[in-house]
Amino acid sequence: MKFYDRFLPRNQTVAGWVLFVLTCVAAGLTIVFTIAFPPGPALEGVVTIALCVGLIAISAGLVATRHSPAWLWAAYPFMAITFIAVMDVITRDASVTAQVFFFFPVLYAGAQLRRTAAIAVCAASIAGEATVSLMVASGGKTGADLAFVAAALATAGVLLLHAGERNDRLIAQLEQQAAIDPLTGLMTRRVLDTAVKSALDGAGDTAGTALLLMDVDKFKSINDVHGHPAGDSVLQQLAGILLGLSRNDDLVSRLGGDEIAVLLPGCPLEVAALRAEKILDAVRSHAFDITEHTAYGSHERTCLSVTLSIGVAHLSTRGRELRSLYTAADCALYEAKRQGRNQVAVAPEADELEPAPVGA
Repeated sequence: MKFYDRFLPRNQTVAGWVLFVLTCVAAGLTIVFTIAFPPGPALEGVVTIALCVGLIAISAGLVATRHSPAWLWAAYPFMAITFIAVMDVITRDASVTAQVFFFFPVLYAGAQLRRTAAIAVCAASIAGEATVSLMVASGGKTGADLAFVAAALATAGVLLLHAGERNDRLIAQLEQQAAIDPLTGLMTRRVLDTAVKSALDGAGDTAGTALLLMDVDKFKSINDVHGHPAGDSVLQQLAGILLGLSRNDDLVSRLGGDEIAVLLPGCPLEVAALRAEKILDAVRSHAFDITEHTAYGSHERTCLSVTLSIGVAHLSTRGRELRSLYTAADCALYEAKRQGRNQVAVAPEADELEPAPVGA
């Protein structure tokens, strides 16, 4: 990672608008007061207005450009800090009123940047404020004003950074919840859809992509006879079996209820069918422990024999239809159920098949 990549904001669209608003407020006020109260030589006022307009234009470009370069995101806060410091020195104004603009880069950095970049911008603002105070101010209040503004800048930066990092953690938790099924630990349908598209786009020249679609035979009766905790236990143990039989590139996903999909990127149809048979045999030979433990510690071990119905579909490298792969796997699963369950059914090469209902 390049150094200036650290200054890329969490969300460039939001950050662009934040920079634009802050820049318009700061630069706009500067333009108004420069016109209303000329600083002295006319050239000085013209340069000030030109620099303000330039900053507004750059911030507008960050809003309008979809993917602005990282170096511009890194440079802009320091350009703004330098401009504020230079203007304060030129106008010989070291008052708190003038230095309040040093808060704007800190507000932006604390709210939009990650820790390293936010600390750097905050430190630069404090350094700019200190430079103005030491070069312009005089008298006994100089040190007090410097300490006051520096403390306020640091406090604002820390509080905003803490809030931003907390939001990052909450977003990460929400993304994890959206990606991982809480009961089985398998991926969700949302992740599977993304992975299937990626696999279809990057499949090998001859292998193609395979999808296994399966569910537990007569799963409803397990819940009805033994209770929903037993059904949950069966799904958890089934997930463990499937993960244990998976390659690093495979993706196992719970689509809902007892329906599970296994994506096999770069896998020929014949190999996918063999993988499905291997899964079927592993589940048949596994004793699913659904023992219930009472509050007093007593229990009687209960094991179930469970079988699956599995539909296998394959899409060659010529195909790019996500829906076709799902449809073919769904049709094959329906056929496995129709033929008596506890077996694997293989669909022809996936094409534009119409979806078929899956039996209970």
